[in-house]
Amino acid sequence: MVGLVRIGMLVPLLLAATPHAGSEYVCIERLSPRVVLAYWLGTGRCNLTAIQTAKGLVMIDTEMSPRIMTPIKARIEQVFGRNDWAYVINTHAHDNHASGNPVFPGAVVVGHENLPRDMEWLVAKQVDPERKRQDIDHAVGILQNLQAVLPQVAGQRTNALRILGEMQFWRLYIQDMKEGFEVVKPTLTFPDRQVLDLGDLTLELVFFGKGHSLSDILIYVPQEKLLISGATVYQRAHLPEVAEETQLADVQRFIAVLDSFLAPDVQIHRVIPSHSPPLVKSDLRPARDYYVKMLAGVRAARQEGLTFEQTTQRWALRTNFPALRETPPGDWAHGMHDRNLRNLWRIVSAERQKAASEPSKN
Repeated sequence: MVGLVRIGMLVPLLLAATPHAGSEYVCIERLSPRVVLAYWLGTGRCNLTAIQTAKGLVMIDTEMSPRIMTPIKARIEQVFGRNDWAYVINTHAHDNHASGNPVFPGAVVVGHENLPRDMEWLVAKQVDPERKRQDIDHAVGILQNLQAVLPQVAGQRTNALRILGEMQFWRLYIQDMKEGFEVVKPTLTFPDRQVLDLGDLTLELVFFGKGHSLSDILIYVPQEKLLISGATVYQRAHLPEVAEETQLADVQRFIAVLDSFLAPDVQIHRVIPSHSPPLVKSDLRPARDYYVKMLAGVRAARQEGLTFEQTTQRWALRTNFPALRETPPGDWAHGMHDRNLRNLWRIVSAERQKAASEPSKN
């Protein structure tokens, strides 16, 4: 333990790592004989799902860089006793879901047709010196903060391990960013739905719409009664997202996709979100209800002639959605409810303008 703390000193931040450096911080949960959930032990959690099939292994999401993904991949191969990777599926283009793709050179990378364009920001972090410098500086700042927190959890074994794991995570990431790595884009894309036949089971990939990213998808495995929700249902009580790129068709798609998985005849025993322990099917409903009520509420407010400020007061989060929570200042999602309202106001305004410009049918 003392040795690990010393490695965290800021002088050797970029200490060379072995191929499986950090493997002691890889957490593996066996969900069934065919399904493994993996994540890095730390203050943040990103779920990666691995599935073994008759036609090879499937990896769903690939963490934040190759050096971070490498020990996770090795542990999964150890659990399954095989290394025949057939597919890598990215639920969206954010860095901690798609940056470990280079670790799977023989696999087919799969994603929504928006994914290649959505991944351009990852390319920019590699090729733009200023963006690279800012990203590394940000990571070093996180590592410094963790180093400062470590003495505060002395004697708290669980918390200390989480801090140490997070520190190792950022060391590996900084080294990868310093040296640079390839951004591997999908070679198999789809517009709406894609079914992968793996022999003994099928993976049903469904485009969610432009929300958390431009390329959000869910993966349903009916034989396992498993739904990987990615960032569409981020974690329990987390606010759903209506983004700057979201249009009316996307909101309607959000609702339709969630309705389809909430249908009584769709068997789902476990939902794997991006960043929390597994959920259950009923955890999809708060997200679905949020989209339905918010869209209807903003439409009604515009119809009544309310201002945006009046609409914001009417649709306060705590009053209308007690099952959902606002994240604290400093969190990336802080203020999301207000942003969602503003974007829905834009969407409904465009809808009204379009209706007003269309010729009357009478």
